[in-house]
Amino acid sequence: MLRPRTSLLIFAICAALAWLLRGLRFDDPYITYRFAENLASGNGFVFNPGDIAPTLITTTPLYALVLAAIKTLGFDIPSASHWIGALSIFAAAWGLISLNTKPKASRSSQENPANKVSRYTAQKLRATWNDTFRNTGESMAESPAIAQGIAGVCLALFPLLWLTIGFETPLFIAVALWAFVCVRRGWNMTAGILGGGAIGLRGDGVIVLGIVCAAGLVLDVRPIRQRWHGLIPILAAAALTYLPLALWLTHQFGSPIPSTLLTKSAQAISGLTGFYPNTRFPEGAWILTWAYIQQGGLFLVTLVLMLIGIGALAAQTRSFGQAYFGLLLPVVWTIAHFAGYTVIGVAPYIWYYAPMVPGLCMLIGLGMAWLLRRLQSGSTRLTQRIGTWWGYIIGVSLALSLLIGDALIIRIVRNGKPPEPFAIDAKVLPETKVDVYERVGRWIAANTSITATLGVSELGVMSYYAQRHAIDFLGLTQPQHSADIRHGDFLAGLLREQPDYVALSSVNAIYDVNPQTDVWFTHMYSKVVTIADERFWGSPMTIWQRVRTPITTSISLFAGNANLGEGWQITAANSNVRLIKDTQPLLVRLQLRAGKLVGNRTLRVQPVVLEGGDGLPVNSRLIYTDRWRAGEQRWVDIIINPPPNPREGAYEIQAQWLEGGPLTRVGLLNVQPNLNDAPASQDVRLLNQSSDIGVLPIAPMVACAGSTPNLMLIWRGGNTHNRNYTVFLHLRDATNKTVAQGDGPPRNGGVLYPTSVWTTERIADTHALLIPQAVAAGEYALVVGLYDPSNDERLPIDPGLYRTPDGGVKIGALVVKSC
Repeated sequence: MLRPRTSLLIFAICAALAWLLRGLRFDDPYITYRFAENLASGNGFVFNPGDIAPTLITTTPLYALVLAAIKTLGFDIPSASHWIGALSIFAAAWGLISLNTKPKASRSSQENPANKVSRYTAQKLRATWNDTFRNTGESMAESPAIAQGIAGVCLALFPLLWLTIGFETPLFIAVALWAFVCVRRGWNMTAGILGGGAIGLRGDGVIVLGIVCAAGLVLDVRPIRQRWHGLIPILAAAALTYLPLALWLTHQFGSPIPSTLLTKSAQAISGLTGFYPNTRFPEGAWILTWAYIQQGGLFLVTLVLMLIGIGALAAQTRSFGQAYFGLLLPVVWTIAHFAGYTVIGVAPYIWYYAPMVPGLCMLIGLGMAWLLRRLQSGSTRLTQRIGTWWGYIIGVSLALSLLIGDALIIRIVRNGKPPEPFAIDAKVLPETKVDVYERVGRWIAANTSITATLGVSELGVMSYYAQRHAIDFLGLTQPQHSADIRHGDFLAGLLREQPDYVALSSVNAIYDVNPQTDVWFTHMYSKVVTIADERFWGSPMTIWQRVRTPITTSISLFAGNANLGEGWQITAANSNVRLIKDTQPLLVRLQLRAGKLVGNRTLRVQPVVLEGGDGLPVNSRLIYTDRWRAGEQRWVDIIINPPPNPREGAYEIQAQWLEGGPLTRVGLLNVQPNLNDAPASQDVRLLNQSSDIGVLPIAPMVACAGSTPNLMLIWRGGNTHNRNYTVFLHLRDATNKTVAQGDGPPRNGGVLYPTSVWTTERIADTHALLIPQAVAAGEYALVVGLYDPSNDERLPIDPGLYRTPDGGVKIGALVVKSC
């Protein structure tokens, strides 16, 4: 049971720290807050109201529902979440102290022979233990109570747990510990309800439910073959608690599993973590440990007590059987949680380690209790008194080792200057970016249209206060970009979404890229306001407004299989324009198909002029091939910034691994054609509406039989396409019979300016027409058209005044004379 003095001490600790840390805020919980805010406001259980395909990006849907209910009562969500967290830490400490309460024996149960043997064995072992500690003056009933009391106080003081206040984590820990308490007392149905609630609060609540089920089996006094019956009330209660929520989430989002699990795993693969690049979960645990040691050497006392506690727990569970079973449950949870997160491989963040705190505190309590017994086991009153004072010294050192961490957190919350972000002690201190993020969000809310979209790298606080449709560049709101994150392509989200406003920090704007200095970005976006906060390492924050139409890669340049080597291929290429004008950015999107995983390769892309020369600037992209899956296809974006007055003509896009491999050609572009002004539509004889390609009529001409006049055709390019047509130029008599022709690709053989680069422009196209000597004098019609030389298929001609029966267009007349 919870002793009054211990309960008052823990309550005082929690109340004091909650008050001193009332300004402590983190970015991530605000994602859940926004779900709650929208639901309470009637906008639905969504992050972005109005989304066609809403995404479940909160990892704690049940907590969001709790906060929404509190919001309807008129409370502020962030403040309410803070105090829920503080009360939950108190409840968790209370649960830790209550864990070892023995279950009441059932009057109707009869002990079988196997249990009698177990009981006899336990009694003999208990006698051995009493003999070992006969000089401590401590009864068997009091032995675990000291460990639990110390563990509860440590949990209330543990700074890592206070760094999760505002999250669902403290409530989750409290629910889990009380589920353990209930199963320890034999209240299996209540334990099942709490286990189901734990899953609703966090997906890793399945670990909690699994431990509850295992504990129920161990504590059941029935024969082993009958013990599974005890799982029925646990699992039934858990299902009845969680299943309605799961079904509702499935109806809302298609699945009860948050999409953030996939995204966080992708972030971990790409090297993005809450600590240092490429940090794994076990490495993160070591970083946290070392950070607390650096805060003060006294934390070594805590580590030593943990190690002693491991040995003490092993000895006690051997000696007492079920007497210490309750104390074992949070330790088992710590081990299972650590193993599960390591296997899943999600990006480690500090709050992911908080569920391990109860088990660690229990080990500290067990270690401290064992040490106190040893120190007080002297044979004389003097040695016992000395041992007691040493116990006081160790106890005070333990408390100070935890209070140092709390005091440093309080200093930061009270406007203290934080250490540099890459300093290891910064990893166990609060974020100092929330204040400036809030100012950014409030500026957006006050100065932009309600329909505006906002792009950010960190989603929570800015979107909560902006109340605008938010897009994050790390894949949470757009899980379709999670593969890009896994590949290390952090720019893809910005290029493909191009929101109305973008808020970026000056350092690590989008993880390892900063587009704010790129030519294409300053072409598309204009700086509107800068918001600074000297305590934030990424200050200032800059808000950019998009001032041009979004770049869309709607033009297909290539479809096929262009070989890059090692099994890698380019299977498609798109661009935002076919005609490049001056410094207009060119966005080339290449679809890669993965081959062998060959480490880091650099994909070099350049549009090269067909007439010879280097062409437009080169741009390269680093491809982390080991992060791709064999056969995977994904688009990769390349931005090319043409210089002022680029060379005119047709360009082919060439791609190649910089490290060596085949040179591939994946489409053609047009840069500032010689004749920029397309003729007025009424002057054009249109071939067909879909292509919008036309040709101008030519004035009547006179030529001699046997001569070869050069005819200048003026085409008007139309809509974009990828076919390179050949021109047919026929001289026809009154019966539509061809008497002379001058076929060939357009514009000097078509090599330097093929039809696939034509846009709405004028194209001068000269063809030599050989008139045989045998052609009779008279007037003949000039007929033109286009056909695909690969299959001789002609471009269809719409019905009209100038269409010939075989699918040509009359553009004028030529008089043949006998000279």
